[in-house]
Amino acid sequence: MPSPFPGMDPYLEAPDIWPDFQHRMAEQMSSDLNRTLSQPYYARLGPPGSGLALAERPRTEVSPSARMRIPNEPLRHHFVEIRDGSRGHALVTLIEIASPSNKQGGPDRRTYEAKQQEILDSDTSLVELDLLRAERPLIGGPLIIESADCLEPRPDYLVAVSRAWERGAKLDYELFPIRLEDPLPCIPVPLREGEPEVPLDLQYAFNHVYDGGPYARGAVDYSSPPDPPVRPELDSWLAGCLDRWRSGAGG
Repeated sequence: MPSPFPGMDPYLEAPDIWPDFQHRMAEQMSSDLNRTLSQPYYARLGPPGSGLALAERPRTEVSPSARMRIPNEPLRHHFVEIRDGSRGHALVTLIEIASPSNKQGGPDRRTYEAKQQEILDSDTSLVELDLLRAERPLIGGPLIIESADCLEPRPDYLVAVSRAWERGAKLDYELFPIRLEDPLPCIPVPLREGEPEVPLDLQYAFNHVYDGGPYARGAVDYSSPPDPPVRPELDSWLAGCLDRWRSGAGG
C-alpha cells in the first residue's frame, strides 16, 4: 500500500519507527545502486560502527524541543558504501543517513562530525541524507548548515553531495533542499572524477521501502499527530493526505 504522502512520511521519524525505516532505506539504496553501477564498482551495506552515524547507544533520552526518545536497546545502524573492485576494493563514495542521536548535542554528534571531517579530508566522496526534522541540522558541516538556514522557504529535509575532487572550491557541495510537501529528489552519486555519476532516485527507493515495510499494516498510528509535529500551516495539508489515503484504502 502506498504512503499517504508524496514524499517523506513524517510519521516514520518517530523514535520507535525510525530504526526500521533507516535500515530498510539503506538496503534499498544499495540494491538500487547495484542495478545501475557499472563494474568494477559495487554497493554494499557498511558494517555497523564504521560509518559516520554510529549504532545507537543503549540508553533512553528525551529531547525537550522535539520529544525525541532514543530507544534503550542497542541498534544496528547501516549505511551504504560504493567500492572499486579493481583497486583493492577502495572506498569511493560513502552514503550516510543521519540518525536521531547524531543530531542531538553530545558525544554521538561530536563523533559524527569528527568522522565527517575525516571523510572530507580524504579522497572519498560523501552523500549525506538528513530525513529528520527534529534537532539542529547536521550534514555538510557549519558552512553548509548556515547556507541551508538562509534558504527560503526553509527546507524540512536536506541532502548534500560532496565530490572529493571539488573540495576546496567555492561551491564544493551540491545541496538538495526538500520540503515535506514535495517528493524526494533523484540525486547524483559521484564515483571518480571524469566518470559518469549514477542517479539514485530517493523517492523510488522510499516507495519500495514503504510498500514492503510494516508501516501501513499497523506499525504506525496515523490517528495521532506525527512526532515531531508538522508546521502549523501544514496541519490541513497533512489531514487531507490522510483522508485521501484512507479513502483509497477503503477505510
